[in-house]
Amino acid sequence: MRTDIMMMLMSDTYKHTHPRMYPKNLNKLVSYLTVRKNMSEAFDKMVFTGLQPFIMDYLIEGFNEQFFNKPLNYVEKQYKEYLGVQIGVENTEWSAIKALHELGYLPIEIRALPEGSVVNMGIPVVEMTNTHPDFAWVVQWVECILQAELWAPCAYATVGKAYHDLASKYYAETADDANPFMAMSDFGMRGMSCMEDSIRASAAWLLSFDKTSTIPALPYIDKYYNAECVKNGIGRGGVSTEHSVMGANYALDGDEITFVKHLLTELYPNTSFSMVSDTYDYWNMVENIIPACKEEIMAHNGKLLIRPDSGDMVEITIRTINSLWDTFGGTVNSKGYKVLDPHIGLIYGDGCTLNRVHEIYEKLKELGFAATNVVFGVGAFCFHALFDDNNKMTVITRDTFGIAMKATYGQFGDKKLFIYKDPKTDKGNLKKSHKGCCQVVQWSNKNYTCLDEHTEWVDDSDTCLTTVFKDGVITRKQTFEDIRKVLYGGDF
Repeated sequence: MRTDIMMMLMSDTYKHTHPRMYPKNLNKLVSYLTVRKNMSEAFDKMVFTGLQPFIMDYLIEGFNEQFFNKPLNYVEKQYKEYLGVQIGVENTEWSAIKALHELGYLPIEIRALPEGSVVNMGIPVVEMTNTHPDFAWVVQWVECILQAELWAPCAYATVGKAYHDLASKYYAETADDANPFMAMSDFGMRGMSCMEDSIRASAAWLLSFDKTSTIPALPYIDKYYNAECVKNGIGRGGVSTEHSVMGANYALDGDEITFVKHLLTELYPNTSFSMVSDTYDYWNMVENIIPACKEEIMAHNGKLLIRPDSGDMVEITIRTINSLWDTFGGTVNSKGYKVLDPHIGLIYGDGCTLNRVHEIYEKLKELGFAATNVVFGVGAFCFHALFDDNNKMTVITRDTFGIAMKATYGQFGDKKLFIYKDPKTDKGNLKKSHKGCCQVVQWSNKNYTCLDEHTEWVDDSDTCLTTVFKDGVITRKQTFEDIRKVLYGGDF
């Protein structure tokens, strides 16, 4: 996932001035990555994930391949050239970089909550300290890449859980034995900022669902989390048309019905598939062409999913399901809700938001339809934007959960001191940090609590933060199943 850039260049500028700025006798620094404050009304908690790939990709492979295993003269040339442009080498502490290279490993220890933990605001999710007295500066140097790599997976996983919880609620109320892990799919690949972002988003999404259209997410979670996607059926996609396909066949045949029947009887007679249906006239497709293909649809060994791709998704979903019920009928389940014939259904993947999906589920329930009559494809917009009850949009960034890594404890020779941040101009206490060493505990209600102002390192047995990385070695690994169990209690 990372680029082949010399690792000591993988930070922002000011980190390279700090080794010189710390007190000369600083031998211990303890810092915490903390979920400080929720800036969106949509969420009151955050899902923690993404640490394991960061450790494996950056702290181990990256530092070994692009720093420790590189000749010192190569590292020096790279460092002095680029830092010379940035701020002038004379303003850095090259000797600290040289000493780290000679040491041959990252002298830090990372303790963290289990991935999949759902944390309330004010809770540290990662703790970092140095294991060698000469390298206290390394702790905060790692902050840049840690934050850059972690905030997005955490945000995406939080979004995924919100959709999962919504589907679970309405599935439980209106459906028989339906699996919410199959309620929605990730359609966001092409709309993310880059391929790496799309992969991380889909990997986070797959904690809550088994469906995605982002193929590279599967080898990603296999590599970093031993997901065993093939064995466990994680990352299912589906056969689907697109507008170019529909338009090309229309141009050839002069109608749409010929191709619909071709799909049903010749191309995919034994496979469920979705068909984008609004290339020309959506309601003509739903109310005329689909009924004209009823015989072929009912003989089809699979499900045809009608896929609208424009318009008001709430209105279109409700009207479509009513129309399909009138044409194909179905059954009434044990909870008294109507379920479309298994040969036909609806998938909606344009403009999904939590608010709109919630509205659709609620209207279906009011009309006596089970939530399972429609599945959703959630795109990139949903990973990046939230709406409150007043339809006000909040863009998802690092600041959505106020994630930051701050030093809170230091040892200066024999002195043990609190290091903290408490700006008087910060009216909302967003930027206020903890003091001293932190103890994270979990009460019976499963909420985490942080007890700070400890003057000593809190023993592993007394905190939920456990060691995951030390001196260049990963010490704790979670599988994808492990993380899902933490997130959903084994209910998946």
